[in-house]
Amino acid sequence: MKFIPFSLLVLSAAALQAQTSTPEPAPAAPKKKRAPVVLESGSPAQTVVQNSSLVKVNATSQSYNLHLPWQKESPSGRRGLGVVLASNRVLVTGQMAADATYIELELPESGQKIPAKVVAVDYEANLALLESPASDKQKAFFAGLKPMAVDASGRIGDAVSILQTGRVGELIESPLRIGKVLTRRYNVEGSGFLVYEANGIIRSEANSFTLPVVKGSKLAGLLLSYDSKNQVTTILPAPIIEHFLTDVADGKYEGFPGLGMELQATQDEQFRDYLGLKPNAPGVLITTVMKGGSAEKAGMKKGDILVAINGFTIDSRGDYKDPQFGALSSSHLVRGRAYVGDKVEIKVIRDGKDVTLNGQLARRNPADYLVLPYQFDKGPRYVLMGGLLFQELSRPYLDAFGEEQRGGAILRLTRIATHPDKYEEEGRKKLVFLSMVLPTPSAQGYDKLGGQVVNKVNGKAINDLNDLAEAFKSAKDTWHVIELGEFPHILYLDTFSAERDNLRLLDGAYRIGSLKRLE
Repeated sequence: MKFIPFSLLVLSAAALQAQTSTPEPAPAAPKKKRAPVVLESGSPAQTVVQNSSLVKVNATSQSYNLHLPWQKESPSGRRGLGVVLASNRVLVTGQMAADATYIELELPESGQKIPAKVVAVDYEANLALLESPASDKQKAFFAGLKPMAVDASGRIGDAVSILQTGRVGELIESPLRIGKVLTRRYNVEGSGFLVYEANGIIRSEANSFTLPVVKGSKLAGLLLSYDSKNQVTTILPAPIIEHFLTDVADGKYEGFPGLGMELQATQDEQFRDYLGLKPNAPGVLITTVMKGGSAEKAGMKKGDILVAINGFTIDSRGDYKDPQFGALSSSHLVRGRAYVGDKVEIKVIRDGKDVTLNGQLARRNPADYLVLPYQFDKGPRYVLMGGLLFQELSRPYLDAFGEEQRGGAILRLTRIATHPDKYEEEGRKKLVFLSMVLPTPSAQGYDKLGGQVVNKVNGKAINDLNDLAEAFKSAKDTWHVIELGEFPHILYLDTFSAERDNLRLLDGAYRIGSLKRLE
């Protein structure tokens, strides 16, 4: 998957929905029953942050071609600034680590370098933790570096600074002021998290994928994006970083939980009358309850009116009153304040009656989704048979087309990815589809097909690519019979011709080294 450096990305003001807030006393930090992470050394706090807490991070990445999944894209380089934490670990954004084939750390002043590896990464929260293997060279590299503490007390009005290093390691500070606190997506689809918005001019340097944001001498966040036209900076804030580090500390990273539901605001008076909500009464309508999510397991149903989570009242916009940030999306109650395994109390109105639901917060792994929400560090699964290329539908595959190319079959697949309920009810694990037809003799006449969902092969139901690979082993007579969800509904492949074409494709013009990837 290709990345655009977020620090150089220009976003329109309309794309970032503002949620203004009134700061109040900070809440107690969420508790997780694990060993606490040590975030700073015993040295006294500095009045000015020195570059002794920062290292340059250089990464070489190489992602797979999503449309020709047996191939890789050309390698590319990424540069950023990492923050030194306790135990000689370095914090960067998840984008720095994505699809990385090599990562090294570099001292800004001397240029000394050592290799590093990823010890923990969360692509939804866009955070990664790096470390270098223990050695005398590693000990010498970190000898002059000092861990930086994390400060999660940020509020509207606080002064912060973006840190960069110049060509010879000199420290460059860009002062900003936090103007808003809201929730929005970081990097992958369907994952909203807390962000700070700050105002001020940021000087452009060579570090693009990770830049630290500090408050005084402590880490207040990492840069997500900068709108140079409006001089608005979006920051991945310290509370999310603190959550990530606390989760990593016990050696078993579980990620950020989610409820697994979609809601609709109830601000329209006629809609409120229809739902039977009194004027000024709290609550939002639950329009979707995702299969296998925390909400479904707790007993939530489509059509419920959500009025409270863990004692926090949910207003008609879906916001709650956060003690630290003021009005904030209710998603932060789960994806920010809570941990996997925490108990959750949900109050709803169902058929006009108050109902209290109790459950335990969980996280759905990407592999648990019918349509894979994101994929890094490994190639897409596929099966080639006689020139017909079959894949499992994923968001990255659709995103690779771009908005201007989403017509016809791609538009149909996008709609399926947005509303996969029908296929989930059928018990499918993944959505297998015909993605491309290569010009081979056995696939002649099928060249214009693509984007078709596969239902059966040789009479066997296809719930994922493993089913497809097995089904091709049991042909009826001398034909493979492939049943599709759309016209022409049935394809026929001569088994002998298909195997002959398979041999021709291997190491041929398309540089195909393997006819399938199922791992």
